Amino acid sequence: MATKKLVVFGLGARGLIYANFAKTYPDKFELIAIIENNPERVAKAKNEFNAKVFTDYKDFLAEKIPADIVAVATQDEDHKEHAISMMKAGYDLLLEKPIANNLEDCLAIYNASIEYNRKVIICHVLRYTPFYSTVKRIIDSGKLGEVITIHASENVGYYHQAHSFIRGPWRNKAQSSPMILAKCCHDMDIIRYLMGEECVSVSSYGDLFYFNKEHAPEGATQYCSDCPKKDCVFKAQTIYLSELGRPFSAYFTTKEQTDENVLAELKGSQYDKCVFQNDNDVVDHQVTIMQFAKGKTACHTMTAFSKLIYRDLKVHGTKAELVGVVEDNFIEIRYFGGEVEKINVDISMANVGGHAGGDFFMMNAIYKDLNGEKADGVTYLDVSIESHLMSFGAEESRLKGGKPTLIKKG
Repeated sequence: MATKKLVVFGLGARGLIYANFAKTYPDKFELIAIIENNPERVAKAKNEFNAKVFTDYKDFLAEKIPADIVAVATQDEDHKEHAISMMKAGYDLLLEKPIANNLEDCLAIYNASIEYNRKVIICHVLRYTPFYSTVKRIIDSGKLGEVITIHASENVGYYHQAHSFIRGPWRNKAQSSPMILAKCCHDMDIIRYLMGEECVSVSSYGDLFYFNKEHAPEGATQYCSDCPKKDCVFKAQTIYLSELGRPFSAYFTTKEQTDENVLAELKGSQYDKCVFQNDNDVVDHQVTIMQFAKGKTACHTMTAFSKLIYRDLKVHGTKAELVGVVEDNFIEIRYFGGEVEKINVDISMANVGGHAGGDFFMMNAIYKDLNGEKADGVTYLDVSIESHLMSFGAEESRLKGGKPTLIKKG
């Protein structure tokens, strides 16, 4: 298969994965250009990658550099401008999720892909994990019989909720997007993918129950660094010095992540704020019920209240049920009137990226797709937008007290 020319637009955490994949596998992707305007990331791009660097995407477009795919990994609110500009110039895209923060922008990108006849692959990396791709193969094999209902849970983790959705960039839906889109469009996509048919209606319930002023401990201060409550599990200094939370400190410091540097950069920052006294308004729990075209159903639960970050899954068929936990790579098929089959899930090949191997296998699948070969998991915007329509529909339903919302592309 031929090497494909890759452009990375935005060298943040996600864009860096694509750039590193190309660097690791130059026979698959040639990284020909990086577009980035953050000075530190521009320096990183020039020092670590053999690619032309642009600080303005319009300068890149002016040069009309041939490329097979542009990975758009910029901020969510910029996706509409950046994606449409690239498609108009003739480029196919790998577009980070969410497609956009609101329905209007999502549809604008979708309609532009039709107008300019461009392929757009959405970065729903969970599809490509060995876990979910194994589940999909089991479903398609008929081992479970006909799938009737699916239940999935996303357990966000108390420390991840505190970092990303109370203190971080996705805490306020007016500034980013609703929780069901920002965090769970992956899950909406997976459920749609596993079910294999269109979702026609959603109902949803949820709220911001706990992380508000009503639950602030007596005597709590606005910043954790000043707070006398030393035993609070949400104390920023406790989270960002822990093994689980330390990687998140990259959001507020570019220095070496020593205890001294982390504490110094944390003090007085947005990430030092009390989780009960912030401007967050996204939900901390939400349940969404889905009905599909043939009358089948699914249920998804999102909760902040878990010790660790993990997703679990139950698929109920007419011959057997499947249960699994993504992070444990645990899958069992429990046959009715028969034995329990334990499935081995191997992610040892994945040496670039994260998401339980999803980033690595996604890039390999895209490479195959660009070479005209069938690649498991790859679909284009016409299918991927359904997960976002489901998410927006769920939020609409939640705000209306669970009233069912019909899912329509038009």
